[in-house]
Amino acid sequence: MNKYLIYFLALCFTGTAIQVEAQIPIGTWRDHLPYNKAKRLAGIGTRIFCATEDGSLYSYNRKDNSIQKYSKVNGLSDADVSTIGSSESQQTLIIGYENGNMDLMKNDSIINIPDIKRKSLVGDKAIYNILFLDQYAYLACGFGITVYDISKREIKDTYLFGDGGSQIKVYDIACDGQYLFAATNQGIYKADLHGSNLVDYNSWDRMLNVPAPDAEYRFLGFINNKLFSVYPNTVTGFDEIITIGPDTWEIWTHNFADQFSYLGEQNGYLIICSLLSTKVYDQQERFVREAVTYYAKHALYDKEHTLWYADPESGLVRLDEAGNGIVIVPDGPAYRDVGDIKVLYGNLWAAGGTESSKWAGYGAYSFIGEQWTDYNEKTIPELSGLLNISKIAIDPGDTEHVIGGSYGYGLAEFKNGMLVDIIDEEDGCLQPVPGFGHGYVLVKGLDFEPDGTLWVSLTFSDEPVYRRDPDETWSVTDLDYTGFGVDTRINGILAASGGQKWLLIERNGLLVFEEDMGNVIRERFFSVQNQAGILLDRVYCITEDKEKNIWVGTNRGPVIYVNGTDVFNGENISGYQPEIPRNDGTPFVDFLLATEKINCIEVDGANQKWLATEKSGVYLVSDDGKTEIHHFHEDNSPLFSDNVQTIAVNDLTGEVFFGTDKGIVSFRGRATEGTEDFSDVYVFPNPVRENYTGDIIVTGLVRDVYVKITDISGNLVFETRALGGQAVWDGKNFRGQRVNTGVYLVFCTNEDGSMTHVTKILFIR
Repeated sequence: MNKYLIYFLALCFTGTAIQVEAQIPIGTWRDHLPYNKAKRLAGIGTRIFCATEDGSLYSYNRKDNSIQKYSKVNGLSDADVSTIGSSESQQTLIIGYENGNMDLMKNDSIINIPDIKRKSLVGDKAIYNILFLDQYAYLACGFGITVYDISKREIKDTYLFGDGGSQIKVYDIACDGQYLFAATNQGIYKADLHGSNLVDYNSWDRMLNVPAPDAEYRFLGFINNKLFSVYPNTVTGFDEIITIGPDTWEIWTHNFADQFSYLGEQNGYLIICSLLSTKVYDQQERFVREAVTYYAKHALYDKEHTLWYADPESGLVRLDEAGNGIVIVPDGPAYRDVGDIKVLYGNLWAAGGTESSKWAGYGAYSFIGEQWTDYNEKTIPELSGLLNISKIAIDPGDTEHVIGGSYGYGLAEFKNGMLVDIIDEEDGCLQPVPGFGHGYVLVKGLDFEPDGTLWVSLTFSDEPVYRRDPDETWSVTDLDYTGFGVDTRINGILAASGGQKWLLIERNGLLVFEEDMGNVIRERFFSVQNQAGILLDRVYCITEDKEKNIWVGTNRGPVIYVNGTDVFNGENISGYQPEIPRNDGTPFVDFLLATEKINCIEVDGANQKWLATEKSGVYLVSDDGKTEIHHFHEDNSPLFSDNVQTIAVNDLTGEVFFGTDKGIVSFRGRATEGTEDFSDVYVFPNPVRENYTGDIIVTGLVRDVYVKITDISGNLVFETRALGGQAVWDGKNFRGQRVNTGVYLVFCTNEDGSMTHVTKILFIR
């Protein structure tokens, strides 16, 4: 093809690529962690690394002002970073985790060292601090000290020097060239660094020349031939900086009344962080600099004499000579705790916590236009009495209208990103737990109908079901069921498309009712049983799929009610649990996830089901549940935890958001919501340039259409069926070869041929 024609065609195709700039490729992951609660800093070359209280990690490059996030998505082996430390001589960053796992980062390459994590030790394995001596990293751990040889990439020794050689929690390590010092929860210990056998606990001595020999000490630093530490004075209530000599100790000359969050030596300087300030002293203990750094957790005084500190609310802060701070932090939610997640028309809202974290006051978050926004008492003072929001519902008629449910304090109503109302027992409708007052309106379920009618379920209530009409009129639903009250735990509520309302009664079963203008006209309660008659006596979640089947998550897998409108017919009601053949030559089958508690079920654009489990990660199964498509867990994916609490699917892009007990992470799947017609079809990337090797996406399709791709002469090169509203092509023909330069036609048709569409793709090789 003439090169000028290729250039012209490329110009013609560039318009469609702009629409998908923010999308991640299919099959890839990204994290959505908070990065604002900084706790530990380290520097290598031009980069400053920042670890946070929520276990996340990021870096700032002073050379180009770029920010890089690090998580399991891009190479880290674990979640819950406990500390970081860097060796300039080895050009290595060590990342320690709360479970003892460890990563080495060198030249952007990450190597996992799982030795401590795998050790058969009972108790605390966390890495609290790191001391670098030549090629060795001395790791202060929850059980003792481990010595790691960076050059050989192997564990050299482990020192257990508690009473009788038992485990001992080590917070910090220092060295004067002759002795190794360890700050522990049982005093300060020392051992001759050049001794013959530091593995022998008899080589370690508890130092008696300190204010309280068996007290907890967290910080050590050696400078000007003095060992520094911090002693919590229980009499004054303030910490005291002390120096420890061969025979005695004394309060340091420059001690000041405060509480200290860090003391340590860096490049010949003594750095001290307190509740009110950070101070720097040189090798002769002369005052160098002070900065106001409220509640700083850690600070770094680099070789260029720039002061950085870890702010527990804002993230990494760089201070200029005048003390002015510049906050450097990636975008993310304020906290990693997460309850419900809902996505509608691309707008995501997440509840800030769960029932167990109700007192934390995390509020809620939104992720709209690739930007996280927080809604809590820090951004909206009126939310200070509401505490956590654990349930979320988005109005299908207005995505700017969102309801948040609190486990204790009723509802928070948002419009256009603003809090417009708090609805609790004082409004005269929602009733608290009988016998209790404010703080006991325990919201467990929210669901909107298409017309904007809102349904609310409360737990431990005599009247657990409420309705709010689009005109904001509230009413309580009068049900015949007699088992409600303080002993009955209610979970979610579903407003199904057939008009039924499904209420989860956790330890009993399902209550289904129909109503007309607020009056219940039919009602039925039944326990959950599968086709084998097995009672599944715990129900946790419920959803309706695209074929109007009801899926219920139990303590022993999912149960399906085919055509939910039939629940009022017949004497006995049994659900169906998908049967999975064992494929072992026998006719036996197993029920789908029969040993798993199902926390959440979400339906994607192709009617496939995402199943969140409490202990085994997340599953994607076919529309009937009989075929496993994906099983993501901690060990085979960037999933932060196997305890997945909630799932939400962005039907516009296919991105699936997983809320775990360690934060939110997302995966872009292949399925999107099908459209009514072909008016919004587009292909990306388009054109497909010579250096592109990923998938080509045809999206905006009518649901589940057949897709055929031919060259300009009509030769078929690929065919598939869309998953919902999206088809994926790897750019190869039936022989597995990348197709040649040229224009390719995409033919789309539904099953009966009544709807068709043709679009084009340009390949440049």
